[in-house]
Amino acid sequence: MGLDRILCLANSYKHDHRCVAGISLVTKKWVRLIGLQVPGCLTMKETCYSDGKQAALLDVFEVELGEKCGSNCHPEDVYVLGKPWRLAHRFGEPRDLEHLSDHISNGPSVLQGYSDCVSTATVMEAPRERSLELIQPEDLWWWVREENGKRRNRALFRANHESRVRFDLSVTDPAWLNQLNLLPAGIYPHGFFFRGKPLKTFLTISLSEPFQGYHYKLVAGVVTLPA
Repeated sequence: MGLDRILCLANSYKHDHRCVAGISLVTKKWVRLIGLQVPGCLTMKETCYSDGKQAALLDVFEVELGEKCGSNCHPEDVYVLGKPWRLAHRFGEPRDLEHLSDHISNGPSVLQGYSDCVSTATVMEAPRERSLELIQPEDLWWWVREENGKRRNRALFRANHESRVRFDLSVTDPAWLNQLNLLPAGIYPHGFFFRGKPLKTFLTISLSEPFQGYHYKLVAGVVTLPA
């Protein structure tokens, strides 16, 4: 496919590796980047620039793309070639919201449904239209809890102000998990983290690979911009 510029909207945990996804500023479409070393994801090294720094949310970086490799559950997948990525600039001014507006979903559902998962059988029968979505959540809370000695971090939200459905999704954004892991178990309003600063928050929602018969919806990126 050649050289592309990607606005990074997710660099999340995927097993012991990473899932990087964003919007191509060339095609204006979502892409999920797949490496050549580990099936279905990227190694940590593959997500870094030549100086060793990892690609971060709201980075715009140049990358050499290879062939598309989409599947029924991940139609946006595309291989990346072995050349190091190059940071072009940071995306974060109020005017940058104009570039995101066409990609923000306004419906009451998330990834074509109201549940937190999709059965593998359903996905096998028909390809998903998309496995990535950017939303501007309403009434966002963060639930930190301990279960059998393990820490669980969840996002609780409504997809828009008209929706009566509250989603409860697992969080896989490493930077945001670092903040949640500093807190004792509890439920925290989103504003707790910003102390009244005027910010706009978006969530990148991603569909997982199959796990015990289901594909789960995940909060793969927490994106904040000045209001």
